[in-house]
Amino acid sequence: MIRHILTVVFSLLFILASAQTRLPDELCWHPVDTVSVPEVDSIIPVAARFTDPEVRLQAIKEAQQEANRNWWYLFKKGQLKMDDPTVEWPKFLGFCVKVYNWGDHVFSSTDPEYVVGTGKRWRARLINDNWNDSYYMRFRNKFKSLMSGNVHVLAGASIQYMAVSYTYTLDISHMVTGGPIDYRKQEFGFNCARFSINGYAYSNGGGTFIRNFGNYLGHKHIRMPFSGVDMKSLGLEGYYYINGHKYSQAAAYAFSKIQKKSHGCFMVGFAYCNQNIAFDFTKLPDELKPYMTFEDTKYRFHYNDYDLLFGYGYNCVMGRHWLYNITVIPGVGFNHCYEDSYDGSAKLLSISGRAMTSFTYNNGNWFAGLQANLRGNWYHSGSTTLFNTVESVLLSGGYRF
Repeated sequence: MIRHILTVVFSLLFILASAQTRLPDELCWHPVDTVSVPEVDSIIPVAARFTDPEVRLQAIKEAQQEANRNWWYLFKKGQLKMDDPTVEWPKFLGFCVKVYNWGDHVFSSTDPEYVVGTGKRWRARLINDNWNDSYYMRFRNKFKSLMSGNVHVLAGASIQYMAVSYTYTLDISHMVTGGPIDYRKQEFGFNCARFSINGYAYSNGGGTFIRNFGNYLGHKHIRMPFSGVDMKSLGLEGYYYINGHKYSQAAAYAFSKIQKKSHGCFMVGFAYCNQNIAFDFTKLPDELKPYMTFEDTKYRFHYNDYDLLFGYGYNCVMGRHWLYNITVIPGVGFNHCYEDSYDGSAKLLSISGRAMTSFTYNNGNWFAGLQANLRGNWYHSGSTTLFNTVESVLLSGGYRF
């Protein structure tokens, strides 16, 4: 009986021993697995486990800080990255970040053989903007007049974070001489590889000169001061770059990309502009009043302009540091006039145009640019025609960080 019992016991022990040897090593029991480890030690490097309480506390603080992935903490430390999957975001903000990362992948990806990023998020620059506005008027009786401002020297600054920028400039030529600051410009921008959105606001409360006025002096060019012009213009433009993965408009005008190889691109877009331009011809110089053969003395062109745009831009890489760009964008649409406009409430055909060119210099994080811009709008009714433009030559330089 005892012999049978011993046989069964040894058989069971043999089976158990055989089963244990067939288990994978990670499933086998090891005494070290039963050791209790304090939770805080899980983030402390072994080398930092000192017996000195102060040293140990400092090591714990450093390890906790390194493990902190809160977005606000990382932002304050300058370590926040939008595409870092380990960052802890609030629910709504996290959703916005996911949408942003999706949009960044879809709309900002480029062919690195042609266009690359700068590796910096911020750009700051100082601007010298030499700005002028012009007005060509034609009336039903074929009377023609040309007016333009004196070239005014504006100065200001621009700040850009990633794709978003804001620029403000004002007239320093009058500021120095003690005159009124008549000219101001504000511009807003959002630029990525596939599209851009730009807003602007211009104003001119005087400082215009009459260059040609009817039959005065046989249509010769003149230069007489005229304070009867008041112009306010604000607008919004959006462009989609058809070949934006190989061409960067921002490389030439926003300094946020680097064009490595020459390439061109067609673009389509939409433009909205609110024009409010008033002329008061009672303020004409006395010697011009006898030549005023049109009907009224006051005219206001107040309308919303809606245009579809189609154009082409070309980036020419001229060397390691230099880039040249030329862009031409005509547009066609309609004007919706306000009731206080000279022609009353009406819908009229609109033709507009934008042209720009630039030389850009890059050297590491430093950059500089020389740009020329022209924006024109054409208004035509049965009684009057007005073509007004804003022209500028802009020199700027700045730093990426």
